[in-house]
Amino acid sequence: MKIWLITISISFVLGFSPTKTFAQDNKSLADQSIQDAMIVGGAALGGAVLGLSTLSFVKEPSEHLKNILVGGAVGIIVGVGLVAYMQANKSETIYKQSDFTPIDFNTNQRVSWHRKEQTQTAPVPPAQVGYQFSF
Repeated sequence: MKIWLITISISFVLGFSPTKTFAQDNKSLADQSIQDAMIVGGAALGGAVLGLSTLSFVKEPSEHLKNILVGGAVGIIVGVGLVAYMQANKSETIYKQSDFTPIDFNTNQRVSWHRKEQTQTAPVPPAQVGYQFSF
């Protein structure tokens, strides 16, 4: 029984290990959807197994079969959260790839560029000052 439990535990750890993903990959939308569904299904299965393992700690396991369903539901929630997190990271990578900051653009050049842009685009205020006092 111990060997079986260790084997299952190791397979879950290796099966759900984080992998590095890139924003633009060669997978089609169907492949990504299947991968997402497998992640959610695997998390649900893991939660159900965890709920099943709680039955050995109660006197009447048949009265606590809902633990399996609760574990599966928690697994689905965790799986959906993981898929959402992975999709958000893909989007973040896309945004970061489009950011262009050349290496030779130092602070002094940035300041002078901002001043030049500000003088070109900012409207010139009138060269007079007026006050009005009313009592």
